[in-house]
Amino acid sequence: MSIAVALSACGSDPVLTDRDGGAGDASIGDAEVVVDGGRGDAGPPPVDGGPACATRDPEFPEDPTAGAWRQGYGNPGVGGDLPNVNSIGFAADGTVYIGGEFTTAGYQAARNIAAWDGATGWRPMGEGLSGRVRSIAVASDGRVFAAYAGNDDWEARRIASWDGTAWTDLAATDDPELDSSGFPLENDAIEEIAFVGDTLFAVGSFDTIEGVEAHGVARLDGTTWSGYAGLAPDRTVEAISATSLTDVCIGGSFSTLGVVASRGAACWNGTAWQARPLPFEHYIGFYDLQRDPADGSLVGAGDFMLDDTGTNGGSIARWVGDRWELVGRGVMSVFGPGSTSGVRGVAFVPSGMYVGGAFRAIDAEEPRPVNAVARWRDGEWDDIGGVYAEVGFIGGDDNVYLVAGGPDGSVYFGGLFTRSDSVAVSHIVRYDGTYWSALRTPGEEYEGVAGSVAALEREASCAIYVGGTFSYAGPIRANSIARYTRDGGYQALGQGVSGSVRAIESLGEGRIVAGGAFSDESGTVFRNVALWDGSQWRALGGSVDGEVAALESVPMDSPDSRELIYVGGDFENAGEVPAEDFAMWDGEVWTAVGGGFTGHLDVWGEETGTSVRALLRDPATGDLIVAGDFRAAGPDGLVVNNIARWDGEQWHAYGDGLGARSQVPNALTFWNGRLVAVGDFQSSGETTVRHVAAWNGTAWEAVGELTLEGFPHVIAVEAVGSALYVGGSMQFGEGQGTHVAVYDGTTWAPLSDGASDLVEALVGMDEGVYVGGTFDRTGTSPSVGLSLWQFAP
Repeated sequence: MSIAVALSACGSDPVLTDRDGGAGDASIGDAEVVVDGGRGDAGPPPVDGGPACATRDPEFPEDPTAGAWRQGYGNPGVGGDLPNVNSIGFAADGTVYIGGEFTTAGYQAARNIAAWDGATGWRPMGEGLSGRVRSIAVASDGRVFAAYAGNDDWEARRIASWDGTAWTDLAATDDPELDSSGFPLENDAIEEIAFVGDTLFAVGSFDTIEGVEAHGVARLDGTTWSGYAGLAPDRTVEAISATSLTDVCIGGSFSTLGVVASRGAACWNGTAWQARPLPFEHYIGFYDLQRDPADGSLVGAGDFMLDDTGTNGGSIARWVGDRWELVGRGVMSVFGPGSTSGVRGVAFVPSGMYVGGAFRAIDAEEPRPVNAVARWRDGEWDDIGGVYAEVGFIGGDDNVYLVAGGPDGSVYFGGLFTRSDSVAVSHIVRYDGTYWSALRTPGEEYEGVAGSVAALEREASCAIYVGGTFSYAGPIRANSIARYTRDGGYQALGQGVSGSVRAIESLGEGRIVAGGAFSDESGTVFRNVALWDGSQWRALGGSVDGEVAALESVPMDSPDSRELIYVGGDFENAGEVPAEDFAMWDGEVWTAVGGGFTGHLDVWGEETGTSVRALLRDPATGDLIVAGDFRAAGPDGLVVNNIARWDGEQWHAYGDGLGARSQVPNALTFWNGRLVAVGDFQSSGETTVRHVAAWNGTAWEAVGELTLEGFPHVIAVEAVGSALYVGGSMQFGEGQGTHVAVYDGTTWAPLSDGASDLVEALVGMDEGVYVGGTFDRTGTSPSVGLSLWQFAP
């Protein structure tokens, strides 16, 4: 249930919880703040430090490098480095078997295959299987069979069986012939396995299995493999649907089976193969075949068109005796009628026929947008909410690889996605016809962010603010920005913003400024920078006309003074005031600061664009330190090379500056009383200072020896007591952690196993160092968007 509570923390107003776990988005008004964090109805959330937290900074341990990654920041499902789910099997006792590419299920180690049930959640299946699991089949005696890839292999060429205790290899296709570069000349893969009674079928692109000649289709009758005489598909058999040994249908990308010409599909009647051809040769063919339980007809999902009239979609069709006929005029790409995108799977359950794949529109008569999934029921298409890939392979259309009907009447979807409608998930989700639900383990916390995190800011020692590109934080709707405490979970800030948050500045008393590339929902109130006053979002004048990447504030030092907010980024105007990349808001008006910047010269001698990446106020002098992509600062063109100091009246250089064109600093901090910059630079003048440099008062010098491989991109820095943390896109060598590192004053080291992908933000708190980015793993545990390096006790 949802309850209204009063939150006594750092000056917060009363708030209202929102535990939106249903199929729709709960409405969140600007005056509402969402709490709870998904820990269940355990009464009011714990107070996160009380008023005292607002008056002190975090306290760090003597050794701030010692610790471990804290479990709890994943999303329910499976995890790993760019995980994927593409196979499923169902047992009579209600157990669901999930296969694909992953290293964890829930928070348990599980290599590429795992079991789940609603009562106990996830559990591993022994040591798992060494490579990607392509297909799963469950025998009548409960044994589980899986087609999987071996070590260092992409294609599934092996079949193993699980007896409840251990895996046993059952079969393998022959190793493919390699070309001169060591790549397979043919796929030689198993695409699907399925039981027909007690006979196990395997289909794919192989020519032999366990030494037995069998082209594309093989069957195991007890202990003996056999094929079909004369059958020789010219391309891959992707799918099989069979009701008996005399009613076996196959689909794929083939145009002939040798014994019969058939584009895409054919059926065995016990005596001969009969064609079920598609009309055009130039389409891919079928990915999945299923039978409609209402009439037993064959339904095929794939990537194809049945006509060239330009008025229909494609990719989902029914065999009507002598031809294929589109279901509901098919599905479409974003281009509407006359186009299509692939349907990877189709499933029939009591609530309808479901499809999933890469398509983006349904209903050719009056096209409606959808996101990768849809339902056909009572003669019409329904949008059921969509699934979204917001972590990992972001931006691709092919998000769904699995659609399967479960014995409980639900339909399961698997793939690359990390959100389904309003539910944060991790690559597998269940839909019961009305509500989406994640496959979770009871009692586990899931505080991941359904997207990427680019900004972290602390509110004294009370809480952190999390900004980036996301719709959900933990279980709540948050729209790219949220407040978070370790004990209290996430709180939404009104309706959030529409777009991406790149910078956050805390002003105290629950107030913050956010910057990035965003607007309010209407796009008319604010743009790219906005103030949260503790209860609602407010515009800063007319906002700015380009992306904001950096923020800094100067508090009021007397009742007669004003709070100043400095904004840096890539823009030309602040409100109605021309202000190139750097401006100040005094509470009433915008003012341009510094007189602009001059860009570096490219290889043709042309001046390049400029931008500000980081701002930092010197606590000793009050001066502003500005870093970014610029050669010179001010109207007089003072050469500064990407970093300079503004004293309120004029610019000052920091020696030879840092880097050159495209080798710029990205973040700043003070550490042990010295200014530190991190970024993509390699040098300061003639001095080598790769990626991390400290200003010694007269020149820049390297901070230790940070040795990185490839093309590193250092984005974030945080001073944590005696230690210095950095994050970005960083490789430290084979077998070592990636993307986040720590310097103890003497030596750089990756932070344990690191993160699976880009780290963009860091912030230290009493409990440890929070890390934000586009990753879906830290250490060996699932962590989506946000994670915590927890200090050792």
